[in-house]
Amino acid sequence: MIKVLIVDDSASVRTLFAEMFKREQDFEVVGCAEDGYSALRMVRDLKPDVVTMDVNLPDCDGFRVTRMIMEDNPVPIVIVSAIYRASDAEIGFRLIDTGALAFHNKPALKDDNFEEQMQEIIISARLMSEVKVVRRKTRFSRKDTDSSVIQLEPPSLPESSPGIAKVVCIGASTGGPQAIKQILMSLPQGFPAPILIVQHMSEGFTEGMVNWLKNNTGHDIRVAVHNEEFKPGVIYFAPEGVHMEVSSNRRIVLTDAPNVNGIKPSASILFNSVARNLGRAAVGVLLTGMGKDGADGLLEIRRNGGYTIAQDKESSIVFGMPGEAVKIGGAVSVLPLDNIGGELCRIFLGLLEDK
Repeated sequence: MIKVLIVDDSASVRTLFAEMFKREQDFEVVGCAEDGYSALRMVRDLKPDVVTMDVNLPDCDGFRVTRMIMEDNPVPIVIVSAIYRASDAEIGFRLIDTGALAFHNKPALKDDNFEEQMQEIIISARLMSEVKVVRRKTRFSRKDTDSSVIQLEPPSLPESSPGIAKVVCIGASTGGPQAIKQILMSLPQGFPAPILIVQHMSEGFTEGMVNWLKNNTGHDIRVAVHNEEFKPGVIYFAPEGVHMEVSSNRRIVLTDAPNVNGIKPSASILFNSVARNLGRAAVGVLLTGMGKDGADGLLEIRRNGGYTIAQDKESSIVFGMPGEAVKIGGAVSVLPLDNIGGELCRIFLGLLEDK
């Protein structure tokens, strides 16, 4: 059984969430905490396998509670908090820097898609409960409720860098924001290729994620716009609810085609268009995520002469998407997350032989 602790200041939300988790045969609700200090005590005493955590608590905000749990009694934490604007979503992603593994919008019972949103939270809690977290000493004082991140100085590029005509395309799902952040922080400013990213994301989160990544990495990161030309040094995220493709004249094409693999935007759609229109100029990267989206597209990039990378099992929160790509032969290289940014630097500095 997966032992879950629910942390929320609303009694009605605690009751609702407890009822939803109790419907699942593999979950046991071991406790419900109404404030941060109760959550700290219950984590210590009840030893849950996963915690759902609200951001706004009456005595101690989600930043401090999450940091203190991860310092003293580390456990997988899934943030569940209401999102009304992009700044709210950005707060959620900043919580990832304190040790949380995932972030979801808090559904309201009156929402038309309440059951669907609740299932996303339950699935996320189930997946995160299997992640092996470690005790972490943060860079922040416990008195500090601001989670601004100290930026690392990226490596510098030599003045002359070959390969600027190439493009990187990345697909990710569960665990993707953390993985993407780590890769981008390892790339130099002015990276000599455009980077196109499909991250599976609940509605309302993309702009907040883009702002969070901008503030952490210093790169030029934006939500893609239909028919814009993609340029070296810029990172483009697929907007919510549409597919992102590329044309042969290096422009972004956004379409409202049906879901693929149950997803929109789909990494498979992006990868297939890159394979079809850019061929050997493409580098495809498939990161952690549930399901198989992107695996067939990564194989197409490889078949068309591009270079492909899959994140390895050990560093993936969920090895579904990259694992499927490995299984069907779509990955030229299978790499730990720590090595992917360095591999991209070697490719675009002309130091990697064709494979």
